[in-house]
Amino acid sequence: MCAQTKRVLQQFSFKLINLTTLLLPAWKEALKELKLPVKYMPQDVATCWNSTFNMLNFGLQYQAAIDVMTDKRKLGLGEYELSEEEWTLVKPLWDVLKVLKDATLYFSRATPNLAMVIPAMDHIDAMFTSGLIQKDLLNPAIQSVIQFAKRTLNRYYSCTDKSATGAVSLANVTDHMWHKSK
Repeated sequence: MCAQTKRVLQQFSFKLINLTTLLLPAWKEALKELKLPVKYMPQDVATCWNSTFNMLNFGLQYQAAIDVMTDKRKLGLGEYELSEEEWTLVKPLWDVLKVLKDATLYFSRATPNLAMVIPAMDHIDAMFTSGLIQKDLLNPAIQSVIQFAKRTLNRYYSCTDKSATGAVSLANVTDHMWHKSK
């Protein structure tokens, strides 16, 4: 269900950008009626999960305009209309991706080291674990997304385990050498 919702938003975004003579005037008019600033939906790029977050973020902010556009049958966008159930998946999926986007921005602003990485990964793990614990509150599709994210995170954890072992060993050797030089 999440994949279908994401795909529909991707296709809507693609149509909006590529059918400019037909859809762009209608988009601008819908935004004007809703008193929203004129912006265009970001494209989702398969190799960049941040772009999925940006697209979902835009979709949440411009849901009313997207609904107006897909409701106008003459524009040929009816097949891109999201059901209420599909719209309810956008926010929890956005929440999951927000955790990852924040981590990306955090690590992008400085050279990450092990002392920064481990606590951040622990925080992300705690966020995902709390999401999995609240199974009765989450749609099964969102639970699957969180489980996938946790599996990916665990692969990174296994890499830091190897690095942490090396770092602890290096710290022990350095400490031993420092005490010996006294």
